[in-house]
Amino acid sequence: MFNFQALPFSGYLLCYGPLALVLLGFIAAAIVTDGKARRTYLRRLDPRPEAERVDEGAIAISGPVDALTPSGVSVRLLPVAAPVAPAMPAPPPARVASVVDNLQRIEGVGPKIAAVLGEAGITSFAQVAQASAERLRQILDEAGMAAIHDTRSWPEQARLAAAGSWDELQTLQDSLRGGRDVK
Repeated sequence: MFNFQALPFSGYLLCYGPLALVLLGFIAAAIVTDGKARRTYLRRLDPRPEAERVDEGAIAISGPVDALTPSGVSVRLLPVAAPVAPAMPAPPPARVASVVDNLQRIEGVGPKIAAVLGEAGITSFAQVAQASAERLRQILDEAGMAAIHDTRSWPEQARLAAAGSWDELQTLQDSLRGGRDVK
């Protein structure tokens, strides 16, 4: 067995010396930096209860401010102009409630084209009748659907439908195929 009684003081120093140095180093570092930690970090803590705390938000500065970072570096803070919020565009005028007709009753108008016309604000037979065939073609072009559709008869069909002339509309549609005049 090992006899600790016979171990000289230098043995204890050799064994426990490095540990003692590390512990003393930590204690010394804490003592030296403790005051600085209180000055820089603890001053930012708000000791009031959570319910009583008030968030003041960002601090605005009016002129240059010299400050020290926690690492001791001197910095100069310059005021920055607040960003200007973009002006809100005026809201579009409210559309007058109009009659929504079933535009699919027009020969050549299916559900997709009726939806495209509705997105363009054309929802009634009267609006289709007032629009030119070129304007209707332009709306379909913008939606990528104009290649196979002929809009030339749509205003006339819509005029008859808006007037309630369903028999005349049926006669006109009998002479059309897909909205195109076949005669």
